[in-house]
Amino acid sequence: MDFEKLDSLRKSASIDMKLPEAHGGICSQICFDNDYFEEFVPLDQSDDGASVSVQIGAYRKALLKIIDENAKTLKDGDLDFELIIPDENYTIQERAEALSIWCQGFIDGVSFLLSEQGLKIDQSENKESFEIIEDFTQISTLDSHSINEEVDEELALMELIEFVRLSVQMIYDEFRSF
Repeated sequence: MDFEKLDSLRKSASIDMKLPEAHGGICSQICFDNDYFEEFVPLDQSDDGASVSVQIGAYRKALLKIIDENAKTLKDGDLDFELIIPDENYTIQERAEALSIWCQGFIDGVSFLLSEQGLKIDQSENKESFEIIEDFTQISTLDSHSINEEVDEELALMELIEFVRLSVQMIYDEFRSF
């Protein structure tokens, strides 16, 4: 499912968390072998046990499908993994903002794993992954309003997206090696 369809489901379900943030968080959980997605995927029941709206159910179902597809894609290691962010039909500012939000979601997911799940990332043993997470932190602070519609900026954004995409596979491979 593409960004527009998923984001439309998110909006119709009145979910505040932006889709790139949710996908970044989901990917962090997959990379570090944690199947606790409740921080990023709406529950199928409300706190009082009542059923949720059809729209929330549809969005949840779509995200669960994305989780399965992404887990399989990353496990296969064919470098086919894609970020769920706007495509070239959106402005460069919208895409840059989405990439920034995606990275923030990934970092939030890692922070959750560190604080709540006891994940340990050894700076010396997991040097590449540690550096990638630091790079994601820098990307998450990207100011999309300072980007112009220029060819150089477009290429730089494409390179950043490719870096993030491949880096997710590297982190997955490092922490999920079989």
